[in-house]
Amino acid sequence: MGSNGTDKKKRTSFVEKEVDEVLSRQRSKRQKLMYNRLVLLAFAITVMIGIYIVRLGWLQLLFVHSKADDGVHTVLQRTVIQRARGVVLDDGRGSIVDRAGRPYTGQIVKALVLFPVNKNAIRTDAVRSMALWLHESEQEVRRRWEELTEPYIWPNEKDNKLPFELSTEQAGQIGISDWEGIRVLPYTVRYPLRQHTPQWVGAIADMTDTSNNEHFKKSGNNADSSIVGVSGLERSFEPLLKGLGATTVVHYTDASQLPLHGLDVRLRHPDNPYYPLRLITTTDQTIEAAIEQVLDRYHIEKGSVVVLDAATRDVVAMVSRPAADPYHIEPEKAAWNNRATKALPPGSVYKLFIAAAAMEAGLAQLNERFNCDGHYGKYGLACWLPEGHGTLTLREALAESCNEVFAELGERLTGQQLLNYAKTMGLSGFVGMVSDDGMGHRSLRHFEGEEESRIFPGNVQPGNVSGGERAQSGIGQRNVRLTPLAAANFVVTLLQNGNFGSPRLIQEVQYATGMPIVRFPVQVKKERVMKLETARNVMKMMVDVVQYGTGQSLKQASWNVAGKSGTAQAEAFGTANVHTWFVGYGPVEKPKYAVSVVSEDDQSGTSHKATEVFRAVMDVLAAQPPHK
Repeated sequence: MGSNGTDKKKRTSFVEKEVDEVLSRQRSKRQKLMYNRLVLLAFAITVMIGIYIVRLGWLQLLFVHSKADDGVHTVLQRTVIQRARGVVLDDGRGSIVDRAGRPYTGQIVKALVLFPVNKNAIRTDAVRSMALWLHESEQEVRRRWEELTEPYIWPNEKDNKLPFELSTEQAGQIGISDWEGIRVLPYTVRYPLRQHTPQWVGAIADMTDTSNNEHFKKSGNNADSSIVGVSGLERSFEPLLKGLGATTVVHYTDASQLPLHGLDVRLRHPDNPYYPLRLITTTDQTIEAAIEQVLDRYHIEKGSVVVLDAATRDVVAMVSRPAADPYHIEPEKAAWNNRATKALPPGSVYKLFIAAAAMEAGLAQLNERFNCDGHYGKYGLACWLPEGHGTLTLREALAESCNEVFAELGERLTGQQLLNYAKTMGLSGFVGMVSDDGMGHRSLRHFEGEEESRIFPGNVQPGNVSGGERAQSGIGQRNVRLTPLAAANFVVTLLQNGNFGSPRLIQEVQYATGMPIVRFPVQVKKERVMKLETARNVMKMMVDVVQYGTGQSLKQASWNVAGKSGTAQAEAFGTANVHTWFVGYGPVEKPKYAVSVVSEDDQSGTSHKATEVFRAVMDVLAAQPPHK
């Protein structure tokens, strides 16, 4: 029994060992099989990754430089074009407004903007409504829409350089409709007044565009800094107006130029609530518009009107003819010149200055008596009245605009005296304000393009000026040149009892939030440039001109006014044309405004247009409500 039991145990142990070996071999085979499978899977994954890397490299390095379907651009170029596709709604440039906030630049309108959509998505009722608004056929509206490859601002019917402006009702209808591909978006019109934009506002241009014919290019329909001011405040205040960037509407499309739903329409704009800035001027658009109507009524083709506030010297209105359209830049044409800042022969209005200079120098008295026989007797000068004025006082001589008396006063004064008084009183050099905003911009000229007034040419030594030249200067001829702005400013100097100052056009610069950045205060010198008695005497003489002198036609004006007329030979060689002037103030009892009017290149012998316009301008000013 013992032996059999032992054998049985041995056999059992052997079987178990055999089973363990079999199981071990099976496990080894399974592990090896799994390992092989893992290696194969890893190899497959490696191959797939390699293929993707090669594909990506090909796309990035080779395919993007191959020609796209249009056969013109590469794939990379088409991608860039697609990303940049859109239109600019606002070039980001600062605005210029009048004293009541009415815009000269930067008026926001509701623009109708169409986007490319699938033809099947174009709704018939949308086309019908737009056709009615736009005064176009339904076929034309649908044709333009179907052909779009990028957003399209529908142009104005009468002027395709401006966008079509939707009414509140039309914009509301679009808002409640589910029309795909139509948006009402705020579009900033740079020059809403078009040809009624004053030249002192100026113009901008795209320096990368040599044609300057496309409105949306000139208005800044790209986001770079190539849009710059080329004249007027647009140029002189460029550092404050240039802004931070454009507001652009972008419509995302796929490679087939179909809309990418989900992205839809996006607006991109600089994320700065303080910009763009705003220039607040001293002017009044309603007064300027009324003066424009006056110039039209009197057929003034070339000339200017300047209205200054008698208390502050602020420019209330400055109108220049011929008119200029900022959307058509033609610098070589006279329309681009602000005639109010151009130096012209002043004729007899210069006698106001000669009278003041002679009295300041103690060389003449208000009631001093002179004799005029119609001929000065030398230098070929004569009075405008052939038989002469006879015996008259200095006060009467100005009222009658006697040439002999003022030629004599011109000779009494030395060349140095004439020059010194002209500089002191603002009739030589510049008079317009130049400001410093405290932020590093120290030469902000309020009157860009202002020319220097002068009594003698710059290369002439005052001590060498002959008696004949001084006599001719005494009646505003020879080399004398005066800007209408300086003439009006001289009148304000008289009204302010002989205190001199500089005219102001910009009173404040504001952030977009309305918070002021800098204010430019009124500039008035503390010391007088002429005696109080002199200033008041000249003002009395200006009253006499209207009451019994050469300006009696102004007695019928709405206000009691005072002033002085002038007629000067035009500078154009070989012409008999003249420039007619009138400078003055009103009302006499409590002066509010100083006004200068120039009508250039009038036919000799015709009516004195400047006097007629002066009266009409004063009537306009008299009808204005008090400015708050």
